[in-house]
Amino acid sequence: MTRPRDLLVTFFIHLARWSRVALVLSCSLLASKDHSGQAYFLNGTASSIEGDCYQLTTTQSNQNGTVWNGEFIDLESPFELSFTMNFGTIDATGADGMVFVLQDVGTDALGQSGGALGFNGFDPSFGVEFDTWNNGQYGDLIQDHIGFISDGSVNHAPPTGLGGPVQASLENINIEDGADHPVKITWDPVTQIIAVYFDCSLRLAAQIDLVADIFNGQTLVYWGFTGSTGGSFNTQSVCLSENIIATGPETVICPGASVELNVVGAPNATYTWDPPTFLSNPNDATTLCTPDSSMAYTVTYAGFCDAEITDSVFVFVEPLVASAETSEGTTITCDISQIELFGASNFPNGVSYDWQSDGLGNFVSNLGPNATVDSPGIYTLVVTSDDGVCIDEISVDITSDFTTLDVTLSSSGAQLDCTTEVLEITATAAADALLEWTIPSDANWYWSTEPFVLGTSTPGAWSVTSTNPSNGCDMETTLVLEADFTEPLVEAGWSDTITCASPAASIYDILITPENYTAVFDWTWNVGSLNAVDPLNPIAYLPGTYVLNVAFEENGCSSSDSVFVYQDPEAFVDASSTTLPNVFSPNGDGTNERFRPFLANDPEFPLLSIVDRYQLSIFNRWGNAVYTHDGKPVEWDGRINGEPVTEGVYYVKMSYLILCGGEQRGTLNGELHLMR
Repeated sequence: MTRPRDLLVTFFIHLARWSRVALVLSCSLLASKDHSGQAYFLNGTASSIEGDCYQLTTTQSNQNGTVWNGEFIDLESPFELSFTMNFGTIDATGADGMVFVLQDVGTDALGQSGGALGFNGFDPSFGVEFDTWNNGQYGDLIQDHIGFISDGSVNHAPPTGLGGPVQASLENINIEDGADHPVKITWDPVTQIIAVYFDCSLRLAAQIDLVADIFNGQTLVYWGFTGSTGGSFNTQSVCLSENIIATGPETVICPGASVELNVVGAPNATYTWDPPTFLSNPNDATTLCTPDSSMAYTVTYAGFCDAEITDSVFVFVEPLVASAETSEGTTITCDISQIELFGASNFPNGVSYDWQSDGLGNFVSNLGPNATVDSPGIYTLVVTSDDGVCIDEISVDITSDFTTLDVTLSSSGAQLDCTTEVLEITATAAADALLEWTIPSDANWYWSTEPFVLGTSTPGAWSVTSTNPSNGCDMETTLVLEADFTEPLVEAGWSDTITCASPAASIYDILITPENYTAVFDWTWNVGSLNAVDPLNPIAYLPGTYVLNVAFEENGCSSSDSVFVYQDPEAFVDASSTTLPNVFSPNGDGTNERFRPFLANDPEFPLLSIVDRYQLSIFNRWGNAVYTHDGKPVEWDGRINGEPVTEGVYYVKMSYLILCGGEQRGTLNGELHLMR
């Protein structure tokens, strides 16, 4: 449903467009340097001469002056500025001119003198140039001329030249005639057309996106005038209207409050406000309005170049209501470190804004209705009318959320080693956590079918970052994979030489390092015979290459070394004195416990160690064999099938074959007395 206020506003907006509205509504003005009613700031050679008139240069060389209005102009709103300009009385040698300027430097801005017209040095900027000197290098006309320029350059060529130049006055090539020339500049943000009128005639218009193409999206800019002289000079001045900027067809005040209604008219114009109710002076350009309810007013007067104008305004009387919005919700997170607060009210003007904190919050910036904060707290916007009659406030509760989603890392084994070449690292986190791995340089890795599992054969620090998608907060967890690929250093030592006299060769000086590991030994050979019950002190019975394989229990790493056992091919033992014992006593007393042949000339020599073939038969006194053996030599322990035989006399028959040093054969017979 359309409210009555909305209908009235729509009506008066259409009425204003039809009647060329130029109404000015204002409740307060800033202080000014020249003590006039306007907030104008003067720099360089500029001076106030009377009222709202300002002289930028005098008849002296190398002067440079600026005058700036103290309030921003909003490029998102249309404006119409009317004023007069005086370029002095020196024609042929007069110089240099003035520029109407939009800039973002500030109210103390001052450019360069001479042909720069005081405009150089402002970037970004937009200017309407009123040039009274021909600088051919800038594309100037011989006639006094007008042009659109930008970014501190007075050159009319693109890209800084945006329009013109054209002759300033439609009637005269000279404007340095001592006269006050009426000028009007208009801007329409919808069509993006800026136009300049000189001596009541439209002289130049162009479609320019001032916000996007000139000021990079900035909408509030300073405005004012620059003027300069060089070697040539003139007295140059500008006179501004008392209330120069129109602000729209409506205003809002609190019950019991007042508002000034202002219009810009021609000098000595007459004004008629209708109805005259609640107005302090219904026949003045400025009148104080104190209505007891919402009222519609029209005013008729002579405006720019004495054109008759009818303006309309609606004064709404209603309580002040503050409102506030935020840029990105009300929660500060790792993704949103700052939140903008946008304050507003139902009053288009005539109010002040003050953001306040509960003491916990913090302002990054706090200017006018808008503020930026970066910590939680309660922020309150206090809106007060300029006359102090109305006040309202609204609070915004800003919270914070820096919750992280924990993540733990675990591996499928204790370390990478010779038995575990690949480990899986598992990241355990909330299901909605976003995980990102930090991969060491030159690492070998692969993804498994699960996104939270990573396999690698590379030791070192493996990290994963868990991000909370709801607030952008993350945390990093690191797991260091240990590795142990230490291999045993194996030295298989050296051995004795096998001879017929020494058929068993000991292997000496076996060394395994490092010593802080548990070694597992394994002797292997292709041809040979080895007793490795004590792997560090083995005994070889045959020549050959014996390999010692060693593995560490701690990491499974292994290596090997070999030792070669030699046999002396020249060794020879004479077995011709082989003799059979005739008595032996296997009674467990440790003496003469086994039956074995011996060399009569060397009883201590281990004869059986060099016997390759050995046949032994023992018969009782009735001729029955009680023990037989055929093969490698053995010593008889006096038992048959594990049972000791009885004492008595036995008959022995033995045959042998020895190949050591040459083939030797022999057969021996004899009696054997077995005693216990």
